[in-house]
Amino acid sequence: MKTSSRKNITLCGIKHAGKTSAAKALSALTGMPFADSDDALKELYCKETGTDLTVRAIFQTLGESGFRQLEVRALRDLFSGNECMIIALGGGVLSNPFLTEEDRKNFGFLCCLDVQDEVAYQRIIQNGLPPFLKDKPDPFQALCEMNRSRREMFREYADFIVEIGDAGEATPEKTAEKILAAYEENK
Repeated sequence: MKTSSRKNITLCGIKHAGKTSAAKALSALTGMPFADSDDALKELYCKETGTDLTVRAIFQTLGESGFRQLEVRALRDLFSGNECMIIALGGGVLSNPFLTEEDRKNFGFLCCLDVQDEVAYQRIIQNGLPPFLKDKPDPFQALCEMNRSRREMFREYADFIVEIGDAGEATPEKTAEKILAAYEENK
């Protein structure tokens, strides 16, 4: 088991796996506060620049290296409190080269939501193609390739993996119940 002594419950997964929805449901189920690393990143950027931007716009403004550095600082701000929480990570957080082992330990119980590529792609394109897919000749194939490498990493670090099918078979509440049961077993 890869779990640290800290008892945060952290959800990871590819973009649009349902991490935020499941984390909110888990927060309601446990009474633990909810935090989203993307929201923390946006708040930190706004605090430092006075500009309120989307995560995509921050990435475009700072470039990948600047974005990843800000992302880690936002996570460390979340971890600085003593209260344990439910955290939904942005899709690329675990591949962030600026993450340290101490940062990873602060995730606590790390749960991966593994969603089918087709489901994730349909969710992603509802808001238009993100910058990392815009210039690709086959955006769906590019997403699948990125997801393949991320899945390997998620499986390496995760304490628990939840397979997410199509929207009809897995609600955020059912996912939260599965995560909580695994968390309780591994305390």
